[in-house]
Amino acid sequence: MESQPSSKALHYRITTNISQLLQRFENIMATATTESTSHTSTAVETYQLDVESTALVRAAEDILALTRTMKETWLFGKLDTLGEDEADVKRREELEMNASAIQNAIEEGGLLKAAK
Repeated sequence: MESQPSSKALHYRITTNISQLLQRFENIMATATTESTSHTSTAVETYQLDVESTALVRAAEDILALTRTMKETWLFGKLDTLGEDEADVKRREELEMNASAIQNAIEEGGLLKAAK
């Protein structure tokens, strides 16, 4: 059984899949808006549209596989997307220090008594 992907790996995969979908769609639109009348250029454009649409479908299927993987991972509880990284812990500690400093200033200044 393969190991469970990390949340960073899943974010990277999501970003990659979205950019692939957008790029393929842009390629299809660019090919479709080309105005040429020769049979050769029409045949080349038809082939390009076929290739790009196949790649677009493949990217959509990969997103579906990704959502299935994410559902399975969340269902079995092995994906921690709510966990804190170092920056979150540091930011939370700074906020707690600031809140306690403000509370002390209010209590010492006699402006407002904090509820205990």
